[in-house]
Amino acid sequence: MEEVDLIQKIRNTEVRFKLCPDLWNLQDFDWANVTFHETKFLDSNGKEMHAEMDDLPNNTGGIYFFYIRPGILPNTEYLVYIGRAQSTTAQNLKKRCRSYFQKYPQERPKINSMIREWGPYLYIKYIELKDNNTINDLEKKLINSFLPPFNDEIPNKIIKRAVNAF
Repeated sequence: MEEVDLIQKIRNTEVRFKLCPDLWNLQDFDWANVTFHETKFLDSNGKEMHAEMDDLPNNTGGIYFFYIRPGILPNTEYLVYIGRAQSTTAQNLKKRCRSYFQKYPQERPKINSMIREWGPYLYIKYIELKDNNTINDLEKKLINSFLPPFNDEIPNKIIKRAVNAF
């Protein structure tokens, strides 16, 4: 790889993380009874959905997290996106998570960048939840706490204004 190409690639893959401990207060959610599941998002070429995506549940909603896992050091992951899947007859975790690949590259520039640049390294962790009020509330709390770089919307207006001040 030429130096010019490397410079451009590094520019294209720059991500700003905001790590604000004052926002990490999720005490009112019972994490003790939560089971996290994980699946690889794309195959090793980054061109097709990974076969594990077929195993996502299609009978429940929940919260899902996109992570980039470089595979260089153990336990090194970068949380880049948090989303929700409602628990309805028209929506579920499987349908929602698969929709990111089906809509790529037509919609959402940040998500397109996430898939294009890190596709083979993307994983989805998810928790199954049935109650839509819990799903909506928890997604808001998590986004407000972690400020993932590929989430466009920050639900809390005060936090959003503070982030936009940068």
